[in-house]
Amino acid sequence: MQSTNGTILDATALIDFCWLNEWEWLQSYYSPLYIAQEVLDSDQLEYPTREAAKTYLKALNLSTEEMFASFLEFGTREPLLSVADRSTIAIARHQLLICASDDGLVVKTCKTYQIAYIRTLRLLSEMVETKHKTVIEVKAMADKLIEERGKHISPKILTDWKRSLQT
Repeated sequence: MQSTNGTILDATALIDFCWLNEWEWLQSYYSPLYIAQEVLDSDQLEYPTREAAKTYLKALNLSTEEMFASFLEFGTREPLLSVADRSTIAIARHQLLICASDDGLVVKTCKTYQIAYIRTLRLLSEMVETKHKTVIEVKAMADKLIEERGKHISPKILTDWKRSLQT
């Protein structure tokens, strides 16, 4: 469950955890927690989200030639990836971090390059497994992300996930 090197969050995971306010749990099981500096530099983040990132996450930059080469490669192979996403994936790849993301293109790229990743519903499931939350509580958390945050989770995936919590 826990990576010895830590976890890097992309913008989707950052926003999810801001909505859920479950930083202590995430720190307990996935620390150290990081974010790519390019995510923080994005003008797409709202002020409270940016402040939460500064409070709970350590910013990382592309710091080696290898990271920068991966950053460029991801841009060539997946031109729709944002600069922030390419940085996040490149850092995860070379620092051997788990990439926390629900962005389909980020997950696809992680799979292609065999970079460890985790999605929000899996993190919610682990909250139940670690006895931090009940099944009812994590279902309510997922509903909150969908209804209040506007997060899109396909109905089939959501139904399958809820069913998996019962077993």
